Amino acid sequence: MAFTSYDFLLFFLIVFILYWGVRERRWQNLILLAASYYFYGSVQVWVALMLGLSTTADFFLARGMEINPNHKRLFITLSLVVNLGVLAFFKYFDFFSGSVAAFLSGVGFGGNTLLLKIALPAGLSFFTLKKLGYMIDVSRGTLKPTRAFVDFALYVSFFPQLIAGPIERPQKLLPQIEAQRPWKAEFFYQAWPLLVMGFFKKLVIANSAQVLVNRVFGFSEPSGFLLLSGALGYTLQILADFSAYTDLSRGVSFLLGFDTSENFRQPYLSLTPTDFWNRWHITLSTWLRDYVFFPVRRAVLRYKINENLAMSIPPLVTMFVSGLWHGAGLTFVVWGLYYGLLIAAYQLAGIRGDWKPNSRLKSFFAWLLMFSFIVFGWAIFRAPSMGWLTHVLFASPFIPSHNEFVLALITITLTVAYSLPLLLNHLLDQYANQSWWQAAFYAVAVALIVVYINSASSDFIYFQF
Repeated sequence: MAFTSYDFLLFFLIVFILYWGVRERRWQNLILLAASYYFYGSVQVWVALMLGLSTTADFFLARGMEINPNHKRLFITLSLVVNLGVLAFFKYFDFFSGSVAAFLSGVGFGGNTLLLKIALPAGLSFFTLKKLGYMIDVSRGTLKPTRAFVDFALYVSFFPQLIAGPIERPQKLLPQIEAQRPWKAEFFYQAWPLLVMGFFKKLVIANSAQVLVNRVFGFSEPSGFLLLSGALGYTLQILADFSAYTDLSRGVSFLLGFDTSENFRQPYLSLTPTDFWNRWHITLSTWLRDYVFFPVRRAVLRYKINENLAMSIPPLVTMFVSGLWHGAGLTFVVWGLYYGLLIAAYQLAGIRGDWKPNSRLKSFFAWLLMFSFIVFGWAIFRAPSMGWLTHVLFASPFIPSHNEFVLALITITLTVAYSLPLLLNHLLDQYANQSWWQAAFYAVAVALIVVYINSASSDFIYFQF
């Protein structure tokens, strides 16, 4: 049930009326919990059942750590094994099943039964990290486990965030779930700009860019210039698509009285790789920083090894994990290692995330270099396979044929054209906030949404992760 569907609009209208029709926090939470499980199980009931079973297990394991602190290690180990085991099975089964089947067939066993497809339940990667963050914080003693099962279950399954985040930390969302939430007019005023921009980014920009991007990456042997145009298009598409989901998620949450986390902060204005990851998918970046990067760095520092190596290992491991989190394909792994190498290289050069050049010209070239790295990274991420990408980079000519050249120019032109509204919105937020210029921008955005709303709509990109 996508946020941009009529089914969701009807679903949310009913939830909104029921939710604000009661005043007791307990009943509000029960309504939201029931709505979240209906939302998640509307396609397949079994995935909602799996979510309920895993949530129940983690609730009692967390309570067990509070009641029996001497057995914390056992409880957290069980939680890690179950959560990571389920995630690994669904995310990586298809990747390994073909190889296992081929091996079994080669040694005389019928391996064809392994060649089945296991569908990845939507949102599994996101709510697994939410639960793991909660469990790790409880095991560290930095978070007291909640004693109300409904509150914990709602934290895990909160439907505006269930499918594609943000990956909310319990320290931010649980206190809001546990607090009384009377209706305030400011909820609407905070929600409507996010909802307008969310629909605009998805329906007008992301879906339009997707048509050309799919065409470019669907070529078996495109030229290098055509690949560049497609990578630029995908750079726009993935930002518009993913930030649209976050905007809609935050807007819906505001209408329910919840202030949820920002997930993007002009990431394409970054000057360094660390700066990029401080701006892109912020909730995933902070999760990886706190639960992977810092523990790896502490482990590395225990051993007196070469300083350069000690600086390089944590970002490489962290970004490798990020690549694996996105999927089992080799392109995701290479993409993660690519960013790990970039972060390590910048750090070894003495350029950290908060680095600022001392002149505008240097800032421009620093931005241009980093933006080039970002575009190439998205080319790796979007490529059908690493074999396809290496062939295009090293075997295909850079100069395209006439037809490819026309397609590349159209792709670049439309990418620039569809980027202008995002740039204009950023400038208005910075320099003309709450002005008639901004009101006019939103009016035009709403008009375009009405025009595009009946066009073919696709799922959000991050639904697959």
